[in-house]
Amino acid sequence: MPADPAVKVAVISGGSSGIGLACARGLLARGYQVVLLARDLDRLQMARAELGPDFAASIELIPTDVDDASSCLAAIEAVTHRYGRIDWLITSAGIVEPGMFLDLDLAAHRAQMETNYFGTLHLVQAVAPLMRQTGGRITLVSSGAAFLGIAGYSAYAPSKFAVRALAEILRLELEPEGIAVSVAFPPDTETPQLEQERRNRPPVTRLVSEKAGVMTAKQVAEGIISRAETGAFVLTLSVPIAFLARFHSLYGPLFAWQQRRLLKRLGLQRASSG
Repeated sequence: MPADPAVKVAVISGGSSGIGLACARGLLARGYQVVLLARDLDRLQMARAELGPDFAASIELIPTDVDDASSCLAAIEAVTHRYGRIDWLITSAGIVEPGMFLDLDLAAHRAQMETNYFGTLHLVQAVAPLMRQTGGRITLVSSGAAFLGIAGYSAYAPSKFAVRALAEILRLELEPEGIAVSVAFPPDTETPQLEQERRNRPPVTRLVSEKAGVMTAKQVAEGIISRAETGAFVLTLSVPIAFLARFHSLYGPLFAWQQRRLLKRLGLQRASSG
């Protein structure tokens, strides 16, 4: 148990970089004891060093494979044994491998669903029974790609659609148990993963994604934390994503038409350059 039982405990998956690491910084500044989960211990140690010596005593590292339900359960049990509580779970672990459907193999689809959806589900399943007794907050990190079909994201977007659906159901079922659920829909965020993704995006995906803008991990994390603290369920962090969250059903047919035009134009360009 913490020396001070008033200190709140947060668990963050994907905590070694990107949005997860930025969320850790924001919660540490708010006085939380933060537990970072990620596969690679070396990267977790680098993340702790990046957060600075002032927070070292408030950070715990637990190497965890979110694809593995038993690994997630063991991590949550370790946190519970040490602190007796978890006040906030943020599931920000995720991967993305863009590509046109005919170019992607089944392994790419499975990997993204395993990490993005099941990696979220595993942690929520492990945490919810504890929070049912103590109360708490769960924030799932989805994506702006969870509102509409985007060419080039046939493996990525369904996993984030699934996270969105899970969040909507969890809100209904867990709210009476004293658990506040929210779901974040970040736009493109400047992270090491985004740099790699950009190199692999099909041209149509690149053109579509550019319209939603780019934010820093710090901006995204602060938006997630501050909006979740108000009790908001849908956490949109940019104007284009806020528009999609409200009007995606109406905008969908127009968006599909725009993508068809882009695909046709890019197809003609390939034909003329051949």
